[in-house]
Amino acid sequence: MERKRVEEVKKYLRLLGGLFMCALGCIMILRSDLGLAPWDVLHQGLSKTIGITIGQASIGLGITIVFLDIILGQSIGLGTVINFICVGLFMDLIIFLDFIPVKESYIYRFIILFIGIFFYAYGTFFYMVQGMGCGPRDGFMQILTKKTKYPVVYIKNSIELFALISGWLLGGKVGVGTFATALIMGVFLQYIFRFYKIDLKTLKHRNIKEELIHLKEVLR
Repeated sequence: MERKRVEEVKKYLRLLGGLFMCALGCIMILRSDLGLAPWDVLHQGLSKTIGITIGQASIGLGITIVFLDIILGQSIGLGTVINFICVGLFMDLIIFLDFIPVKESYIYRFIILFIGIFFYAYGTFFYMVQGMGCGPRDGFMQILTKKTKYPVVYIKNSIELFALISGWLLGGKVGVGTFATALIMGVFLQYIFRFYKIDLKTLKHRNIKEELIHLKEVLR
């Protein structure tokens, strides 16, 4: 039983590690100053249109997508809730620590951009495979992948491009980094899943009720 508890702690640490990588990737994309990530373009466009902050737009859109995930049959787990809370906190922490240098060199900025995209993709994979529930947007990607049977790269890129175009029409800032993120993120994610020989269509997540029952059994 002690071993199970240790494994459970490790699983939560891996979940948090994946979310931290997502936050780090997002801030690296931001610091490249080559354009906001597609979802952030949409958040900015909503904030300008409705008159709310980007953070409020992100939370509101996240809640909306959670309800859409539920309608489509996607499991909502503790990982979904932790995603809501921690990614924003990690982003604020990384910005506060200010350890990512900003330079004028375009070569440096493109390097930071592509490293950021990779970290974002790897962090997404790393927290998703813990089976504790996806974040709202990644859950939407997974349920569409399952239902349509299309490869994750097509689904991910389609969602990112939809967010990009919608945000741009609403007044969000778009740059070369925005298109790079929209087009490359899904490719990175698909190759990472293939490298670890994990099929996103068969990846299962425990919902909140199942997770609480599981934790109760482990902690006995």
